[in-house]
Amino acid sequence: MPRALILANGLPPGVELLKRAVARSALFVCADGGANTAARHGLMPHAIVGDLDSSSPEALASLGAIEVIHDPDMERTDTEKAIEWTLARGPFEEIVVLGAMAGRLDHVVGHLSLLRRFLDRVTIVLEDELARAWLARGEVAIAEPPGTVVSFFAVGEPAIGVTTSGFRYPLRDQRLELGVQDSISNVVDVSPASIAIGRGELLVVVNR
Repeated sequence: MPRALILANGLPPGVELLKRAVARSALFVCADGGANTAARHGLMPHAIVGDLDSSSPEALASLGAIEVIHDPDMERTDTEKAIEWTLARGPFEEIVVLGAMAGRLDHVVGHLSLLRRFLDRVTIVLEDELARAWLARGEVAIAEPPGTVVSFFAVGEPAIGVTTSGFRYPLRDQRLELGVQDSISNVVDVSPASIAIGRGELLVVVNR
């Protein structure tokens, strides 16, 4: 299945990361003010979705006759609106969200909440130059080179029966629980490494 890309209105990603993400995505959507970053780099999204309180008139004008979806609902964030709009054009293997990993902490936590909200429908990956993060169930393959630092945290309920392979600090049928036990700064020794989750969900953070 194809991938989709959403550019949020947080700290903008570097232009090279953004261009690579656009090139590998079948659908590119800006969540409101993400359109300012797209316009600045001359990148043309398929649509702009949100309440349009952050997209500058200059950016909207420079992007030309693309689809603009004005959704004034204040109960949902612009990123959430963009995800829902994207899924309606779906299915996608994953949705990558750039511009969501830094800046205001409340926005970062809100984006993490979206990973869980949509987990039954699609894998959402938050990405920047420093890390990729997503919420996982079941079997997780980490196809990263040896030496890559990976952390994982239980989200919501405890994660039961967590077993790893190919990591420097192995876990065997471990229970992970937020505030009790995490796996921080584990290291890939053999690629691909893997994480098996018996029950529950883990936030997986792959550091670059």
